[in-house]
Amino acid sequence: MHPIAKLIREPVVVFADDGHIIDMNRPARLRFGESANSWRQLFADLEGFQNLLERASGTSDPVLGALRLIGSVPSEPDAKVEALALREGGAIGYAVKLRDVVGDQFPALTAQVRELNGEVAVRRRIQAELEESLAHNKVLYRELQHRVKNHLQMILALVSTAGRESDDPGRKQFVKMLQSKLSALFDAQRLMYSEESADGLRVDQMLSALAETVQSLAGVRIAIVVRAEPVIAPNDLAFPLALIANELLTNAVKYAAGPEAAVSLDFVRSEGEAVLTVRDNGPGFAPAASGPTSSGLGLVRGLCRQIGGHLAIKSDGGAVAVVSFPLSEASHAAV
Repeated sequence: MHPIAKLIREPVVVFADDGHIIDMNRPARLRFGESANSWRQLFADLEGFQNLLERASGTSDPVLGALRLIGSVPSEPDAKVEALALREGGAIGYAVKLRDVVGDQFPALTAQVRELNGEVAVRRRIQAELEESLAHNKVLYRELQHRVKNHLQMILALVSTAGRESDDPGRKQFVKMLQSKLSALFDAQRLMYSEESADGLRVDQMLSALAETVQSLAGVRIAIVVRAEPVIAPNDLAFPLALIANELLTNAVKYAAGPEAAVSLDFVRSEGEAVLTVRDNGPGFAPAASGPTSSGLGLVRGLCRQIGGHLAIKSDGGAVAVVSFPLSEASHAAV
């Protein structure tokens, strides 16, 4: 038998013109046995077999047919076969391939495909339900943040009213301090939950907004210069970072000296670490001023521990406060 027939997994039998078996491939020998030597030992339909060979002899292409196998029961379908005429010299033979082995696999494959299609349909339905639930939760989340913003605005208004109605300087100073902290939270919350902040918070926008708020609440003319990289930080960093920046800016504005008082805020990020630097041109920090009891600095140190950061204070032509903390998940925003 031709070597190519060895690659065919269906039974292939080569017949002479008189119906005797010339050769069989291995699947055919396993199916029909080694002793088979004639078509009569394979097929029960002589007329059908001869008609198939006649049709095959009239073309160079394989022809299809259906023949009943020896030993098959009437309820079984006829075996599907392909017959090909083999011409060599003046002799003619036929190669007949039995297709029922493969055909028997089709119903099982069809059932598997249908089962897989059913699973795909179920998964698509579940995915659609999850997407709908996610969209609904986003709407609820936005509504919650909108209410938080409204509540912060109301609290700010109440605090401002209390400060205006009081004649006590100490109370006014306390109200001003409280108003500054609430404003910092409000600025962070407003930017954090804007439509553009799905991936995090634009730190440069938050620091610029804080600087404007501190400058407005200070009640004095003072320049605050903000130089911040357009970095996007995780949302859970926003509130502690806003309070830290607010405390340092408030202190810098408070102690900046003279009519040319100036405050600068710088924010940079490199190799997984962010550095926030607030500088003023005031008298600098006295030793006692850098202790744990100094106003606002205790809060800053506590917030630094919360974000895994560190606060360093020094005097260099004024007070310089440097906060460094890890920021490995940040990314630069498009500007």
